[in-house]
Amino acid sequence: MWNAEKKSTQSLSEPSTTSFFAPGFRMIGDIESNNDVRVEGIIQGNLITSKRIIIGKTGQVIGNVKGCHISIMGEVVGEVVATDITIIGETGVVHGTVLTNKIKIDPGAEVEACIKKLKKQVDAENNSKQANKSDGGKRKEHNVPQPELAKVSLEN
Repeated sequence: MWNAEKKSTQSLSEPSTTSFFAPGFRMIGDIESNNDVRVEGIIQGNLITSKRIIIGKTGQVIGNVKGCHISIMGEVVGEVVATDITIIGETGVVHGTVLTNKIKIDPGAEVEACIKKLKKQVDAENNSKQANKSDGGKRKEHNVPQPELAKVSLEN
């Protein structure tokens, strides 16, 4: 009997693990969280978490979205970076860039985005950092020929 009361008290005092932005909510600014995030309102700014992000049917993010598992049923305009999987539902709209390891796009989704595999992007960045370390941090200048402007005479 005492154990049951103790458990119920503990469950009431534990904070919610999902940050929820309800319909009608509007925010201008960046959000960083350690929780799952669900957006049903409008966010004009970047949204970053190490966990799951759900953009609901009424949700809209104008900015970059970064998380582990990203589900989009609403709209995102910007860069989407998912370390695990990106799911774009049938009502989802994405305009921008999607960097992810796995992707699922349901029929009916509107996607106008450049889709790239995240691992290759991360590996390329790591290789360039290692190259900079190996050459003492000095940047190598590449001689790229610059186009010459055509000289146009205004006289007839």
